[in-house]
Amino acid sequence: LILIALLIFISCSNGNNSHYLPNKSGELNLAKVIQNKKAAVIINKMHGKKLDDCKNFIAIYGNNHSKNILYISVYENAEKTETNLKNMAMKRANGSSVFSPLTHHKMEDKVYFETEGMGLKHCFYRVDNILIWWQVEPDKAETTLSDLLKFDFAILNDKINRQ
Repeated sequence: LILIALLIFISCSNGNNSHYLPNKSGELNLAKVIQNKKAAVIINKMHGKKLDDCKNFIAIYGNNHSKNILYISVYENAEKTETNLKNMAMKRANGSSVFSPLTHHKMEDKVYFETEGMGLKHCFYRVDNILIWWQVEPDKAETTLSDLLKFDFAILNDKINRQ
């Protein structure tokens, strides 16, 4: 009975997101997913304003109280996503009171931006119509980012189209 209860708990904590989000990044396991309106409220609160209408996912890795968090926004089209990515990069280019000046890197066919702030590394990039922001503890940044850059986030479109 304990094993059955544990399996049910694990299934509920990740919902049906296990096929649409990475179950693991580096040594960090997916612990919790927040999505839709709850995720939008959190993201809007972080920015201090209401952002564009899109589908949002927040995936927490490590444990439920971890600071290793993946923020994902799925927009209607790639052009809107590219515009938002460029705006984010321009706002953070010279740094701020919270973030260090922005750097950019290329891994395989993706260009991603990187900054540091609040004791964490932050990387953001896009895949077609999907904007991805990864905040991670510095000692886990290299291996986790490498895994995320290899993950096919485009399958999130399938999930959204089925809703």
